[in-house]
Amino acid sequence: MREGENVHDEKQDILYRAAAVWKELTGYHYRLTYGYKGELHEIKLTFSPEDFPHLAGFHYLKDIALPRYSPRKTVDMILSGKITYDKVKKGALYQEYVKPRLLALVRLKEILEQEFDLFSYMPQFYPFVTKIKADYLISSRIEPTAFVLSSLSERQPPAPLVEKKML
Repeated sequence: MREGENVHDEKQDILYRAAAVWKELTGYHYRLTYGYKGELHEIKLTFSPEDFPHLAGFHYLKDIALPRYSPRKTVDMILSGKITYDKVKKGALYQEYVKPRLLALVRLKEILEQEFDLFSYMPQFYPFVTKIKADYLISSRIEPTAFVLSSLSERQPPAPLVEKKML
């Protein structure tokens, strides 16, 4: 635990765990290399503090008053206890939209360091509707979790695809 962070039951607090994983990931860069039609292609993954609030689903928490911080500071505010799980879980859309994203973010580093499958992202083949624009999908071979990636930008974090069992 870092200096200044509150001590609490991390097993119960997925917001804290997701923020801690994201903070750790900000120190990593991943390069995924794959072959397609006889050529090697590379996907670069980086993790920036300001991406966390959106990936965690904070934009679905419009019905609760969270302290206002710049997106870059949100992870540190969670780790210091200024934004709490008890507050976030009161959001009307928490269970449906925020919790699945937090659970996926908690597993992100582990998934990237284990075996996973990389697919072209084709949302028309999924049994649910999504407006996510992406080029690739990473699916864990162990966990029922998937992330979508875009190669359209040099700095694009992996976004959790709402956690679904992969059929």
